[in-house]
Amino acid sequence: MRYALRTRQGILVAVGAAYIFVLAWFNRQPIPTTALLHESDNSLKLRTTGSSHLGTKNKDIHWLEPTQYLELSDTPGVINLDAGLLHIRLHTEFRTLQARQPLGGLLKVYRKPLQFVKGGVEDAWELLFVDRLPGPVKLTYLDRTRLRLPDGQHAPRRLAVLYYVADQETMAYATRIYDLESLHKAKYFDAAVKKVGPKWWELGNDTEAAVQAAKIAAENWLCPDDELKLADSVFAGAYFRQCVGRAGLKFHSVDVGLPGAQDVIEFSLRGSTLLYSRLNDVVRFRVVELNLETGGRLTQTVGPDVSEYLRDTGRQTFLAQLHSTRPGSSMDVFLAHGSTTSDTFYFSFELLQNTTLAKRWIHEDVKRYRLPVHQQFSGLSRDELRLVNDPPLVDQVGLTSVFYFKATDIIVVVDTEWFRDHGSANVTQLQRVRESRPPYISTLNSPVAVNMTLDDSGALLAMSTVDDELFIFSRAHASSTMRILDYRRYFRTPLLMPWVATEPVSSVDSLDEGETDIFNWQLRLTWQPSNLLAVRWDDGLGSPDSPFPNTQRFIPRPHHQSTTTCLRFLHFDPLQVSAKGPDAVIRILALSSAGRLRMWELDSHEQNPHILWPFITEHWGLMFILAAVISCCVYNERRWG
Repeated sequence: MRYALRTRQGILVAVGAAYIFVLAWFNRQPIPTTALLHESDNSLKLRTTGSSHLGTKNKDIHWLEPTQYLELSDTPGVINLDAGLLHIRLHTEFRTLQARQPLGGLLKVYRKPLQFVKGGVEDAWELLFVDRLPGPVKLTYLDRTRLRLPDGQHAPRRLAVLYYVADQETMAYATRIYDLESLHKAKYFDAAVKKVGPKWWELGNDTEAAVQAAKIAAENWLCPDDELKLADSVFAGAYFRQCVGRAGLKFHSVDVGLPGAQDVIEFSLRGSTLLYSRLNDVVRFRVVELNLETGGRLTQTVGPDVSEYLRDTGRQTFLAQLHSTRPGSSMDVFLAHGSTTSDTFYFSFELLQNTTLAKRWIHEDVKRYRLPVHQQFSGLSRDELRLVNDPPLVDQVGLTSVFYFKATDIIVVVDTEWFRDHGSANVTQLQRVRESRPPYISTLNSPVAVNMTLDDSGALLAMSTVDDELFIFSRAHASSTMRILDYRRYFRTPLLMPWVATEPVSSVDSLDEGETDIFNWQLRLTWQPSNLLAVRWDDGLGSPDSPFPNTQRFIPRPHHQSTTTCLRFLHFDPLQVSAKGPDAVIRILALSSAGRLRMWELDSHEQNPHILWPFITEHWGLMFILAAVISCCVYNERRWG
């Protein structure tokens, strides 16, 4: 009897264990896992700006950019490892001591050596310069398309920051444009260091040191050590404008004022062309051709008229410039549009082209979606409502533009392509639009992506979710005599796109629903941290003014907060990283809000050997219930026995 009782109890435990293993087996990730090569030590994180110095609507925006590219490399987009890596951090609302302008924007630029890529020791971030904008920041846009210019050089990367300044009852908008290729030593640096002495960087943290640092920063434009708490007070000074760090380096920048006083709601920069739209404007958008040497406006044109005012309840619009299919004589614009009528949210996107600037605009509707929201969004949860109102994720490189729309959970890719018929010199130029739903992102615990980046060739795409999961997509190129465009050669040359006597035909082409081609995204690699962490990757998520450290306990990571702030693909010369083979070495970097880095390699990968334990830790609630049920059954068998 006792043997039969123990047998039944053993069978119950075995069935429960087998059930868990079967669930874990079918839940395993079929896509290979990329290898995490490097993770920054906690001691290398940057000091977080105190919340008392930030406005209530402040938003921190981060970028990772290589300091320099190798222009002589045979593969486009290969960076110079010896030049280092840039981290650009922007506070959209920073409190100042100015009487009539209490809020402004604050831009900080850091640099880090990349020797850790070759297996060396990682160095801390070095503050290069700090720049305070006259007013709060409304919008930003980073142009890193780097198309080849007629003189053979690549177009510089530029960061455009739109800010506004209130004066009495009027509002003035202006754009400060930073040239990321123009990192140079400030002209005043050597004379300023000679004047204040070589130890200006080593001031203490007391009140006297703060007063002295503020005076040096305001009069001599030399920054204090950013790791000191007094730095925030110095940057908030009434007479502070900008300062440089110990290297004395800074970007060249120029300010361009925008005409009019209406609220700017969309904004993008491509080359020297600025595209923006205003609230309640009579045209969809306005185009300004800039003189970036002097900061002046050369020409201004307008887009097509609108029959209704912009921005009703639940309205969402987005504008982006595309590579023109008729360079020098026309403009191509991507327009996303969302609005609410009655109990339904409609979302659509279209492409606009003008045959001659400011003369005639043609447009083609590409896709339209509908989302039932009931009356006044009463059918949506808080997270769903946020997705409807959030702007899309956007990245553009060369001839490729990618947009991820959170509300519809789709990726839209627009490629500028050229086709040539056999035996003919006629070239057809078009914008090919492809839209697809990213696989696996919708089926995991994190329903939407919060960060996205393209590599410089436009063939690799990386997305991260609110739980810091990483997904890497790729699209292969198949050679064809009909297809002239090569995604690995994203710059325009006469051999790729020959000029013809007559103007080529320009059009918009989109794939029908269900239609696929060789350029659709395929999920290649994934990486997923554990949802149960004793210590978070970025432990600076809490208030920097709170004296209490994060509690060391096992808790699920909150789904409304992501520690990853931006992603960036980096292509290295194999000779610089001592790698084998002629191809460029590809790495992907993730940056936390505290400046800590993660780095993965894409050259090698493996299937995750751990199946059971990750499933148990990620579904601990189900495991607890299942263990309780099995325990009750075993106890019941034992009691009856």
